[in-house]
Amino acid sequence: MTVVDATGDEVGELVDVITTLTPSPLVSAFILECDGTQLRVPWEQVREIDLDGERLVLTAVADDLQPAAISGAEIALVDAVLDNQVLDVGRRRFVRVQDVVLETRDGDLVVTGIDASSGAVMRRMGLGFLARRWRQRPGDFVSWDDVNLISVRLSRANFVEAFAEIAELHPADLADVVGQVGPRERAAVLAALNAPLAADTLQEMDADLRNASLVEMPRPRAAAIVRHIDPDDAADALAELPEEVAEEILDLLPVETAAALRRLASHPEHSAGALMTTGFFALEEGVNAGQALEKIRAAQPDARALMAVFVVTAGGKLAGQVTLAELVLADQGRPVIELMDDDVVRVGVEADEDEVGRLMTRYDLLALPVVDDQGGLLGMVTLDDALEAIVPEQWKQRTPRVFR
Repeated sequence: MTVVDATGDEVGELVDVITTLTPSPLVSAFILECDGTQLRVPWEQVREIDLDGERLVLTAVADDLQPAAISGAEIALVDAVLDNQVLDVGRRRFVRVQDVVLETRDGDLVVTGIDASSGAVMRRMGLGFLARRWRQRPGDFVSWDDVNLISVRLSRANFVEAFAEIAELHPADLADVVGQVGPRERAAVLAALNAPLAADTLQEMDADLRNASLVEMPRPRAAAIVRHIDPDDAADALAELPEEVAEEILDLLPVETAAALRRLASHPEHSAGALMTTGFFALEEGVNAGQALEKIRAAQPDARALMAVFVVTAGGKLAGQVTLAELVLADQGRPVIELMDDDVVRVGVEADEDEVGRLMTRYDLLALPVVDDQGGLLGMVTLDDALEAIVPEQWKQRTPRVFR
């Protein structure tokens, strides 16, 4: 657009539109270029926006305009939004902004959304007559309420606040978001999450991306997140990192946790030992149902660990298995050994993953205990990990993590 001042003189051309960074952004100013200098035109000094004549008519003269400036509570639509990628929160995907949609409302000019369509590209090329024939697809228009300017807010102090609106997404959706941004944005997103949510997100990410993220993190942050990753997945992730990075992370973990992860990583690939997690819950066989529930409450294990409650002897050998429901419904004084199933399907630590899969599918198991040569309980293989190991590679992204 040509910019015309109060005297009717053409004083420059419109180069950008400034809006407030609010839920319903209002146009607060325009930026015009005049003889190589950029000037700011406040919204209050705009008399008319003549779309047909492609003119912006002002109530002020050029000499009264101030040099172009933008506050921390504003954003420049052409410079920072147009042609950039934004997150469509509603559809959980990134889209490229081909145009920004403005609408007049009660004397103001309001940003209502973005246009990601090919028709918008044609309009910008001066082919509006073709754009009108272009069929708009679902998702071409994204309401501003669903637009998250991650790449824009990354450099601003309120990035974490801006990211908060997508922090409630499922970890699998967060992993998709993280997978669509560059290293800088990825690091900022993961840093904005609490450690348990960051751990769940990393477990949903592609292995290469997950490993790159751990390498990029400050080591204390990486260690804090690894503590919340399922032990089997944590061991796999550390085994794939550069050795010096893995050792730096392990050195920051509690001694028992680090030792358990090292043991898991030592098992041969594709074996039950490599598939198993040490995040299980076991009771000694001398307790009753009430005592068992007290021990569970005190330990606060996650839901995954309670899919199978194992019973062990004083020497740690697997004696049986009981469900949480059986413990809750039983007379609280009843001994656990009377409730447990002592004929438990189990697998040796050296068994291959095909044998693990065969046993779990044959006996319809959610969790399969893994034992050593003496029958000592070492861990358990969960259904999701077994499926991930045995299903074809192209199906793995469809495999649910049933314990998340």
